[in-house]
Amino acid sequence: MTEPISAEDVIARIDDWKGKDVRFEVLGGGITNRNYLVTVDGDPRAPGVGRFVLRIPGEGTETFIDRTRELNNHAAAAAAGVTPPLLHVIQPGDCTVVPFIQGETMHPESLAGHPDRLQKVVAAMRTYHERAVFANETRLFDMVREYLRMAQDVNAPRPEETDWMLEQCRRIEAAMERDQPAFTACHNDLLSENFILAPDGKMWIIDWEYGGMSDPYFDLGDFCVEHPLSVDEEKLVLTAYCGGMDEHRYARMQLHKLVADLWWSIWAMIQASMSKLDFDFYDYGMNRIRRFQSNAADPDYEAWLESV
Repeated sequence: MTEPISAEDVIARIDDWKGKDVRFEVLGGGITNRNYLVTVDGDPRAPGVGRFVLRIPGEGTETFIDRTRELNNHAAAAAAGVTPPLLHVIQPGDCTVVPFIQGETMHPESLAGHPDRLQKVVAAMRTYHERAVFANETRLFDMVREYLRMAQDVNAPRPEETDWMLEQCRRIEAAMERDQPAFTACHNDLLSENFILAPDGKMWIIDWEYGGMSDPYFDLGDFCVEHPLSVDEEKLVLTAYCGGMDEHRYARMQLHKLVADLWWSIWAMIQASMSKLDFDFYDYGMNRIRRFQSNAADPDYEAWLESV
């Protein structure tokens, strides 16, 4: 069995850091990758001096992620100004180094209840939706079907609620064939920990592993379902994005909250079968399923299907 690559191994392969005082420490956040804060001391005018984030992909992540696509999408998002630039890509291993962003990593409760921060999130989303172009597409419902095939191949757990959720997904897919928006560059994994608020007020977005050209309202719905937002806050997100309240697009955003939980619940069950990480993926997936059930029980659910 191949030993996982170490931070020391990667650091030793970066020419800009050779002969310098290099220290590193583990960074929290994220479920599947290993992240390190690297501090390189020396003359600040010299190349390679400063603070950086080194990311080493987790074992088994290649099952879900095309790293070449991710790197291309990261570069496009950096050109749009919403994510820090790639400074080094270390092969083999697809390890990356980016500048360290001094700021506050967001959490669900540091975004919910803070309308000013929600406005910054939406502004950042609009920026990469409008300015970035990714080479790959993420067709959400095809991807759900692919994940189902993967789950079957690895004999992943299949909770009894799955068939009912898939029936709802078929209804949502049929409804969303009407008035489809143009695909834009989407992040598709807008957990709070992927947002960093810098001291100057800029909201940065990191981790483009699941990015692709897709329905922009999936990004909005995915963001909303990841955060304990009130109805008024969700309407604020939609209004800020559209420039005014649009009930038609609001319905699309709401339905994509369910699509996101279906996607990530299947992902979690695959991980529960395959991953060696010390993380309860089954419980994570079941929480997603319970939230799907709750959102599908919303009194407006049928109206969303009619008006999307």
